Amino acid sequence: MWLMKLITNKWSRARRRARDYVDKIKLERGCEMCGYNEKSSNLQWHHVIPEMKYKAVAEIVSEDRSINLIDTEIDKCVCVCKACHGRLEM
Repeated sequence: MWLMKLITNKWSRARRRARDYVDKIKLERGCEMCGYNEKSSNLQWHHVIPEMKYKAVAEIVSEDRSINLIDTEIDKCVCVCKACHGRLEM
């Protein structure tokens, strides 16, 4: 029981570090279309070339927690706010 809790806490900390890392990058970049940068939860990653997509950045944060994988995937994306992302998807 204690071992499982220890492992779970380790993964939770890793996921939190990865999420904080991505949130920081989102706020630094802001929306590349309109400049919005107030809340990271309102910013999303848009894959410029969908065929190059490995996974959504949020999936990598949740499942893999690897900063290297996150950086590689972010390099394929632009940061946009939810409103601008909706216009890009149309």
